[in-house]
Amino acid sequence: MRFPIERIYISYGNSRPGSRLSKVRFIVAHDTGNPGSNAIGNRDYFQEKMPKSSAHTFVDDQRIIEMIPIDEVAYHVRYSVPTDNELYGYNANSAAIGVELCYGGNISFWDAYTRYAWYLAYLCQVYGLNPKTDIVSHKRLDPARKIDPENVLKQQGIPFKQFLNDVYRMYVSLR
Repeated sequence: MRFPIERIYISYGNSRPGSRLSKVRFIVAHDTGNPGSNAIGNRDYFQEKMPKSSAHTFVDDQRIIEMIPIDEVAYHVRYSVPTDNELYGYNANSAAIGVELCYGGNISFWDAYTRYAWYLAYLCQVYGLNPKTDIVSHKRLDPARKIDPENVLKQQGIPFKQFLNDVYRMYVSLR
């Protein structure tokens, strides 16, 4: 199984500073928190609005869209929360890839989930990461404010540990 990855980068600005990641050390799993919004719609929002937040990639049931090159900084975790530094020794925005799951509305959850898990497995393979230890949920990094993607996965009966096992199975199949 292999899915196309579209690289439709947004312009430099608040959402894309253009700084290089020090090195990819881990991946932060997110969801959009915006049911029914798709990958291209999210990408276009960031291109147009340029908020001081971002992610590298949006995944829905049809597309995987990288809007910021995965070797550049994206602002997907608050700097003021130290959990990423405590767990990995690095700030997520400087050393992690942020990947957003699109869900809800007309999006087929299982098709989006399959693409999402595959893409994370692919990134683990490319960067020599362990899917069982080098993928963290946004909720774990910022539990006082965030529930993603664990809340959306839980709604579908998928504990986060099971999700990591699914990513691992895809990772093994890519070798």
